[in-house]
Amino acid sequence: MVHRFTVHAPSVGQLSVFIHSCHTLTVSETVMARQPGEAIWSADAAADDGDTYWFVADGVGPLLDPDAMDVAMTPDGPRSMVRTRWPKHGPLGSLHHDPIVYELHVRGFGTTFTGCIERLAYLADLGINVIEIMPVHPFDSSDNYWGYMPLVWGAVHQPYAAGDDAPAELASLVEAAHSHGIEVWLDVVFNHTGEGDPTRPTLSLRGLDEANAYLHRADGTYNDDSGCGNVSNPADANIQQLVLTALDRFADLGIDGFRFDLASLLTRDGGGLVDQITAWGTQRGVRLIAEAWDLAAYQVGQWPTPWLQWNDRFRDDIRGFVRGETGKVEAAIQRVQGSPDLFHAAPGSSVNFLTAHDGLTMHDLTVLTSDHHHSWDCGSELRLQQLKNYFTMLLLSAGTPMFVMGDEFGRTQDGLDNPYDIDSEVTWVDWSRLDEWAELHSYVQATLRLRRDHPPNDFRFFGAASAPDISLQSRSLAWSAGGLYVMANFWWEPVQFEFQEAGPWVEALSTAVSHATLVAPRSMVVWRRQI
Repeated sequence: MVHRFTVHAPSVGQLSVFIHSCHTLTVSETVMARQPGEAIWSADAAADDGDTYWFVADGVGPLLDPDAMDVAMTPDGPRSMVRTRWPKHGPLGSLHHDPIVYELHVRGFGTTFTGCIERLAYLADLGINVIEIMPVHPFDSSDNYWGYMPLVWGAVHQPYAAGDDAPAELASLVEAAHSHGIEVWLDVVFNHTGEGDPTRPTLSLRGLDEANAYLHRADGTYNDDSGCGNVSNPADANIQQLVLTALDRFADLGIDGFRFDLASLLTRDGGGLVDQITAWGTQRGVRLIAEAWDLAAYQVGQWPTPWLQWNDRFRDDIRGFVRGETGKVEAAIQRVQGSPDLFHAAPGSSVNFLTAHDGLTMHDLTVLTSDHHHSWDCGSELRLQQLKNYFTMLLLSAGTPMFVMGDEFGRTQDGLDNPYDIDSEVTWVDWSRLDEWAELHSYVQATLRLRRDHPPNDFRFFGAASAPDISLQSRSLAWSAGGLYVMANFWWEPVQFEFQEAGPWVEALSTAVSHATLVAPRSMVVWRRQI
């Protein structure tokens, strides 16, 4: 059939498209043309679905189509693939009032999209109602595992498919998740591309429109506020169109929410692209989540509703509080009630997390002593107790809680905090640990049930026996919220607490053996008001 190929390349003088037929295995070249003064080149050529193609611009190539719907990983490198049909699946519909987010990596969690489907019943039983999938844009897996170096934005990474149709298999995963009442969020990376800095191979945009596609500093070098070699230019109309087209494709697969990697970089145009994304998200009825920082900007708390925002202050302050650091009680009061000091303009926007893909797993926070990570090797005798403390603080705080695949049964990465390029047992979920850490798994499940029954709201804070002690050496705090009374003692000696709200109270959870309100060292007790 005849297929129309188009590409944006305003400064190129000559451009051809090369097509490799999946039937005859031959390669044909078609010279592309454009109207004078126009930026879009086009050509009509015989091509079928499954044929691969690439551009050569002023002798530079092969170049991927930045708007490709499919990318094949061939022995000669990545190639765009002709695709004329895109699967569609409806969204979940009514989004959850209290999302509980489980961040996962397709290969590390289930090997393929199909493999992930087999674990959905487990997640639903645990109490998860959102999975946040790390990037599925096509990427070069020879030197990257996480997937944060996208080759193009609007296609799906073929190696994540068990068969030969990655978008269809992702749509099937979404459909299966919806059948379990689980929303699917997707981590998207529009702030940079996998071309990296100019020392790396030219793969796509650099060969088609380098001057406009990427941000440059005054001396002509690339802006690298992403830390990945380049920053895409959010003010460029072609970049904006590529972003919105990619979002539409993923939303058509039924994706319910999008977490934007280094989202602050998308505001380098003054906010025009983010305004377009916000309007688009409202129109499509999907959630929008910002990682609102980069190497040169920090915007946590500054994004408007309806955006949710990753809260790294929750991570650092609560890790420090649980570790027993000095001067953390006042900060803990803010974090537990949803960080109103940060989100006063957008209450309820905080995505609370203690772990994410980058950094230590929750288990490894208890085996490595590091001031940078606010972690502490507490020893084997305290490890389970500390992990229960982490989950109690996370799951009983106001905001949207998130944790990483396998945290609920002690997944370890052997203390590695940045295994972005490691594809091995180190970064895969070891499901055999589920039996070894069954007590932790059951505790997380029970804490999630408690949260559902007692949504964290209407907070009132206390000290052990009076007002909160926010002095430098204080390490204890109590609060009531949603019909629960929580006592937290991160001192290394028992602390006697007193109830400062009318009960009667019955114990619901404890992270160590305590004697009524004499709370054991480095532990928590949660009480439920008896009705």
